[in-house]
Amino acid sequence: MKKTTDKIRLEELALKYLQGNLTKKEKNEFDHWFNQITEEPLEVSTSHASNEEAHGQAIFNRIKEDIGTKRSGTFSLWKGIAAAVFFIFAVGAGLLYFKGDRGAAEQVTKVNRNDIGPGNSKATLTLTNGKRILLSSTVSGELLKAVGAEVQKNSKGELIYKQIGSKNSAALEYYTLSTTRGEQYQVILPDDSHVWLNSASSIKFPVNFSPSKERRVFISGEAYFEVAKDKKKPFRVVSDGQVVSVYGTHFNVNSYKDEGGTRTTLLEGSVDVNGTLLKPKQQAINENGVIKVIPADLEYIIAWKNGDFRFKTETLESIMRKVSRWYNVDVEFQSPLLKNIEFGGVMTKYTSVSKVLKMLELTGEASFELKGRTILVKDRK
Repeated sequence: MKKTTDKIRLEELALKYLQGNLTKKEKNEFDHWFNQITEEPLEVSTSHASNEEAHGQAIFNRIKEDIGTKRSGTFSLWKGIAAAVFFIFAVGAGLLYFKGDRGAAEQVTKVNRNDIGPGNSKATLTLTNGKRILLSSTVSGELLKAVGAEVQKNSKGELIYKQIGSKNSAALEYYTLSTTRGEQYQVILPDDSHVWLNSASSIKFPVNFSPSKERRVFISGEAYFEVAKDKKKPFRVVSDGQVVSVYGTHFNVNSYKDEGGTRTTLLEGSVDVNGTLLKPKQQAINENGVIKVIPADLEYIIAWKNGDFRFKTETLESIMRKVSRWYNVDVEFQSPLLKNIEFGGVMTKYTSVSKVLKMLELTGEASFELKGRTILVKDRK
């Protein structure tokens, strides 16, 4: 494969590789690329073959030699791939072959006692009267039926809250669906619009849209929307300092208060943000009421929804915010300078936190220590 012309194809294969979804033909294609990185095959001694960490470092170094680094503190997508997952190795005839853990959401991840597993599909539903219902795989069907709702499980094993009741009321009544750190959830609204809710986020929505001339919901944190079309009732999303008017579309809103502005990204359809119209593959950044529109890399924007971590020249401070939300951990930096180190890479979210830290640590720019539910980021010694 040619690095320049086939970069997109390689990225596609790599992502499928991390998810464990490569066909036999695709695996041969990926292995062929790896074995062509240098003229000589990678030889691994018997003692080396028994050391998983040494294997990871060997692959990392091999790809590093081929791709090269443009500047200190930044590693390419392929360096990230080399260290992104827990590798299972088989060595034969002096050649190294490798296979990644599967990252499907429904897989139960085995985690050591001192490690922390990935987040899961949970949320809390707060009713109009203040009553709170924990939504999980063990939620009471009868309890939900009483409030006109049900929890479904899709083909991936993910839980989805669906509002199925329809109250006849002259006044709007609201429910609030919220996730804490380490949780993620999906909800089907009364109009059949589909919403994915990221960790530490919430959405407030009417029990029934009928009394209103519009479909207005309120969010905090991050949410991805697939809005059902209804020309008679415009759909509006209210977040921190902005209103997104929707005309039947797919889009993502990131309004975490620690992210420096609200980011609205359009995948398809049409929306406007405080009157500013977006085209597909554009992102509106709203900082203190000032909106700037920039091109958007959609794969990176909605990676969280698709079960992945995707980083592209992203600071360690930004990466650790995402890790903190998904694994419900706190992060402490030994030095402020460490926050500005930039990384790139891709891996499944459905793995233990130690494996994410191992990926970052293999770059040689920082080291990590897990103490309880706190990650200490330290200078590499």
